Parts: sequence; structure tokens; C-alpha cells
Amino acid sequence: MKRASIRGSLTALVSAAAIVSSYAQSAQVIYEQDDNSPAGVTTEFRSPWNGGDVGNGNFMSAPTGRIIATNDVIGTTFVIRVRLQNFTGGDSFGRLALMAGNGFRRTGNSQYQLPSNRSNGLGPANQSGTVVFGTWVGSGHLFGLRAAANDNSLTASAEARADVEIRNAPMLSLSSGPSPSAPNLTPYLWGSGNIDPVAFPNVGLSWSSGAVSGVRNLIATTLFGNIASPHSDRLIVRTTLDIARNGSSIYTDIDQASVDWNASDGTVNKSIGSVGDSYTLNISDDPNGTQYLICLRVQVLHEGYQDNFASLAGTATLYDQTFCQNFTVLVPEPASMIALGTGLVGLLAMRRRRQ
Repeated sequence: MKRASIRGSLTALVSAAAIVSSYAQSAQVIYEQDDNSPAGVTTEFRSPWNGGDVGNGNFMSAPTGRIIATNDVIGTTFVIRVRLQNFTGGDSFGRLALMAGNGFRRTGNSQYQLPSNRSNGLGPANQSGTVVFGTWVGSGHLFGLRAAANDNSLTASAEARADVEIRNAPMLSLSSGPSPSAPNLTPYLWGSGNIDPVAFPNVGLSWSSGAVSGVRNLIATTLFGNIASPHSDRLIVRTTLDIARNGSSIYTDIDQASVDWNASDGTVNKSIGSVGDSYTLNISDDPNGTQYLICLRVQVLHEGYQDNFASLAGTATLYDQTFCQNFTVLVPEPASMIALGTGLVGLLAMRRRRQ
């Protein structure tokens, strides 16, 4: 004989502000159909997935949820349909991932439906596997879910259910690098930061960022295992060399390289080789007292995109350092020639080692 279960309904009204303060990822639950009147029937959207009914218009109290319909009234079908909207939380760019699946049904024509798009569309009945969508705060996206319990059995209650989970998209982080190398002026210098334009009319400059390795972790979900981000990301290494003479910029060189993670790319680690360049600075015509300032800026940036590079969601700085050095153009007096000679010897020794 079938047992009837009577569910008392008590809806807790919780403000959206209180929900957001407790859970970074959430969405407002809107009931579009809720056949939940006679004894023996339950139609709910629960959050967390094993918790209580959220209630129409309230926000999920956890990142997980479950739409569920149970029916103990023979010969009837009871339906629950909801949509999720007004997402909160997100990564530093407001990006989120929504996963739905883990469907279950029992007896007759009981069925569940997962989201098919971001406009409240429903997928086919009893769709297997997990569907993954990218969304973001302020997107206006609507995600529909439906469960229908059709009781046509004398021996078992009807039930249909499906789960949903919302998580932040992963941000990029550095696992190694950079290791910047700024131009080396030491072989040219004499005294306290001077270069003789007669001995060294041309000053060779070279610089590099060093290699960089970045990480984009998978999304660790409670209900669906590890999921690759439905959004795309770009890791950028950039060097900027600026040369100023007497306070005015005379030369700027910008070099960069990048590596991409596409939407649904499950690769965790990616690398970029060293970025840099070289330049020969001619100081032969500079008068004594000319001041030079050479600055190398090395940056590692994370550009986050919505979907598969659909639009730039934001830029985060993972590394940003500037290395500056200066010198004065000055022909040494006879008493300073010994110091200059020492510099020449050092330069010649370095050149021989390179050869």
C-alpha cells in the first residue's frame, strides 16, 4: 500500500543583501509553475541541493540547488518550473559558470529538463550529462529548469529532479616568473655614474622579462566534479623600455607575447617565453652634463573575457615592476683616466668572454 507524505510549507523570507553577504555565488529564483497543493505532492527548488525550499523571488542560499517534484497522487502529474536570474558574486570580473545535470526520474512519464540556452529555454526531456554555461553579473541571462512527476504506478511514488550549481570563473595566477634583466650599464661607467662619449659613443642596451608560467585552475564543484571555465582568458607578458634625455623621452620600445585559454579549455598550466629587445644608444654628440634616465617596466597581465573572447570583461595585473638607472655624459679629466681605464679593461674582458 502506498504511503502518503504530507509536507508543511513554510517559506523563509531572506533579503538579497543577507544572501550575498553569506554566499559569493547566487541567483534569484522565480517560480513560473508550482503545482504543490494536495497532500502527497512536493514541488520545490531547494538550496543547498539537500536543504529547504527557496521560495519564489528569493535568492539561493548556497551555490547549489535542486529542482524536485514528488507525487503520491495516482493518475496525476505535478510540475515545478523555475528560472534563475539576477546573478551575484563572480570572479574579479563578475564572471560565473552555471552547471546543471544529475537528473533523476521515477515512474511513467516523470521527466526533468535542463537549461538549453540563456534565455529561459529548456533542453530535451531527461537529458544526460552536464550542461555548462558562462554568465556574469548584470548579464540579464535567464536559465530555466523543469521537473514533472507523473504518478501512474500503484507501487512507487513518482519523482523527477535535477541539480544546478553556480561557481565563480577561475582567475589566472603565476606559478613562476618573471625574472627581469635590465640593461647593464656597468661596463661603460666611470666615477659615480658617468659615461665618456669619446670612449663609448654607442651604448649597447639589451633587456628581457624572463619566462613566465601561468595557471588557470578547473572549477571545483560540489555536484559535478572539476569543470573547465566557460569563459576565455589571456596571459600577457610585456616589456616597455623608455629612455629620457634631460627629462624628455626620446625612445620607447614595447614588446609583448601572450598565451590563451579558450572557453572550455581544460589545460591548467601554460607558459610564455622571455620577452625583450635590444637598442644602441648614440651619445657621441651629447655635450658634457647631458642626463639620461633608462627605465625598464615589466608587466604580467591577465585579460579576462566573457564566453570565448566575446568581449573583454576586465584586466588584472599579476606583476608590475619598473627598474630605472641613470647616467651623465661626461668626458673625464686626466685625473679620472685611471678610473676610465679600469672600466675599459672590464669591458674588453667581458667582450672576450662573449667571443
